[in-house]
Amino acid sequence: MGEGKDQGKLAQELKEQEQRLEGKALSVGQKIIYAAGNLPAALTIALLDGWILYFYAPPESKHLPIYLGVFTAGVLNALRYVVNAIGDPVVGWWSDRTKSKMGRRRPFILYGTIFLALILVLVWFPPTSGITLTNAVVLGFYLVAFGFLYPLVVNPYLGLMPEITPYLKERINLSALMGYAEILARVLAAGLTGFAASYFIAHEMKVHGIRLDGYKVMAVGAALITVAVYMVMVWRIKETPHDSKKEVPFGMFQSVAEVFKNPSFIPYIVIIAAFILASNMLIMITPYFGTQVMGVSEDIVGLLLLILLGVAGLFFPLTIWVADKIGKKKTFTIAMIWFAVTTPLFILVKLIPGIDPKIFGFVLYFIVAPPVSAVLVLQRPLISDVIDYDEKLTGFRRESMYMGAEGLVTKLAWAASFLIAPLLMKFFGNTTEQPWGILLNGPVAAVLLFIATWYFAQKYPFKR
Repeated sequence: MGEGKDQGKLAQELKEQEQRLEGKALSVGQKIIYAAGNLPAALTIALLDGWILYFYAPPESKHLPIYLGVFTAGVLNALRYVVNAIGDPVVGWWSDRTKSKMGRRRPFILYGTIFLALILVLVWFPPTSGITLTNAVVLGFYLVAFGFLYPLVVNPYLGLMPEITPYLKERINLSALMGYAEILARVLAAGLTGFAASYFIAHEMKVHGIRLDGYKVMAVGAALITVAVYMVMVWRIKETPHDSKKEVPFGMFQSVAEVFKNPSFIPYIVIIAAFILASNMLIMITPYFGTQVMGVSEDIVGLLLLILLGVAGLFFPLTIWVADKIGKKKTFTIAMIWFAVTTPLFILVKLIPGIDPKIFGFVLYFIVAPPVSAVLVLQRPLISDVIDYDEKLTGFRRESMYMGAEGLVTKLAWAASFLIAPLLMKFFGNTTEQPWGILLNGPVAAVLLFIATWYFAQKYPFKR
């Protein structure tokens, strides 16, 4: 345990850990295949986060089918993240203690993927028209199932990264590839879904009596991508041989407790959870901001998210270069301050007389985008450093439990975003005439992110 080690020795081990920069553990092909796993990891959840609220509870002015009230839909999505938060550490503990010929991670990915893909499709098929209790119950069931199946697959996938390469620079480069995969996923989920939604609104189609829409078509496509990518990854990426460091003896509750004893984990998780809360509030209000404030169609809403992701992707090389020069901690801190400063600017669209909301909206998404690159590139290397330090404290490799503990906190942050944003819209409005519930999301998110950034800058121990 951490308290049983000499603090001077731990400090020396921490210093040595930060000096492990150069090295190559993976071929180019292995990097691409592993990084591609982040495509379905991001695509499945981005479809739900970006569109499920808007699909079930669109603004009345759009004259689209309404299946649930906006707050009910928000509560059910929050429930999905609560289940996800509970499931993450359970899966992490389970995976860390698994022994099989395939290793500790790959069996979960192999057997969970099919069910995850199935639920992803079913969630877009409400059983009745109109706002009904049946829709609420069925959607709740699907979202709870998704909430557990998602960590069953994605937690072990992410747990592989610190194991397959110990080198800091290679981790950053691998994480950048994962970031590009996530951008592609979010381009598909945000941009292509927006275009598909607009197309099927204009061109109504039915198959076997079921009314098709862009959301259903995208969900089927995402399900096929999920199955294909993870099957290839399980086939081609191998785990390191089982050894004594993988013989984790802790029970589940002790295993979680040991994570929170790691002094580097708390500041890491605080800043990540705050960014997730802030960014998901921004993503969630984008369809409302686009259609109700800017006055554009769903396909243009998708273009806003494409701008956000595309600009972030363009900043990847700069993020890697800056992190190499000044370290991951300073780079991440600067990015979070940038994000916190820019997100409140959305309210200016109503405070500055004569401003063109369309032009201003596009400019805002360009300005907000660059710090997103720091999260996409540096989040996985940051937690890999935290996990490596845990080995110094406990003597064991517990990658999945760290992904589980991370998921426990961050999914609660996601859940909170599905409560805060709908509540703001419920009380302050989400229409063209009453848009303040949309616009106030930015300032609320910024305050929380500023506090978290200050704490991270003060307490996170690693510099490189």
